Amino acid sequence: MRLPSSLLFAVLLAACGSTDSGPPPRSDLGPIDASGNDLGGGGSDLGSLDGASPVEDGAVPTDAGVDDGAARTDAGAVVSDAGADLGIVSMPCTATGACDPFVVGSCGAGFSCRPNATGMTECLAIAADAKEEGAVCTTGGDCQPGLLCLDFGSGLTCNRMCPRGSIGFCGGEDRCFGTIGDTCVQVCRPRPEPCNIYVQDCPRAADACSLATDPETRTPYTGCRLAGSVAQGGACGGTDGACAEGLICIREGAASTCKQVCADAGGPMCTFASESCTGFARTWAVSYCRAP
Repeated sequence: MRLPSSLLFAVLLAACGSTDSGPPPRSDLGPIDASGNDLGGGGSDLGSLDGASPVEDGAVPTDAGVDDGAARTDAGAVVSDAGADLGIVSMPCTATGACDPFVVGSCGAGFSCRPNATGMTECLAIAADAKEEGAVCTTGGDCQPGLLCLDFGSGLTCNRMCPRGSIGFCGGEDRCFGTIGDTCVQVCRPRPEPCNIYVQDCPRAADACSLATDPETRTPYTGCRLAGSVAQGGACGGTDGACAEGLICIREGAASTCKQVCADAGGPMCTFASESCTGFARTWAVSYCRAP
């Protein structure tokens, strides 16, 4: 869900360390990510910012199938006439404002560069004992340069800013996504943990192993995401919501529905008598149940 403009303004004030004497009530903010999405209790959704699973065209292993595995223009991939995928190049943007929030120390001692209430970057004062990434905070002034004070559902903490379009800036398994004020300013967050979609081996009970994409490289993989509630055969994607555990959102023609993941050997079998394990989501190389 996207926050109302008035509430997003309140989030920015908390993130940037406004003149307010304290943080906005948590009951008003609720669990949010950097782009204003409801994370339902602190889970992170990197494969799709609307909270729904990626939708795969109903590709089947025949020449007549729809192959959705080609390079995607929205991912920045470039395909030459010879068919060679040149991949995605890290192209970090430049924030709009008086300073560079991604260069630690750009504002000098006692200040940090971060978005102000209007979304423009500005050198703003920080506390003498400003805290490190991951520490509990109250306002943006509590965090060291390069960090913002944000609530992802488990309380306000210091989170690292990153430039949109960058690859590898965050390091490790963290990825750059979301938007805070200036569209260039994003936040480092863990990408969904890889998992086995046929085993459903996610460590968190609230998660399901589903289709995901790396938010920086757009590489498809199966990752742990907050489980949806749409049952098998139900409409999915966008405002329809995400599929329940063991299901994936498949588009066949104009309709997108939740299909059961299956494996002919040593995996889940199709529960609907009218379906067999003949569907194949080529982009993710995942088999699913479909009618003949």
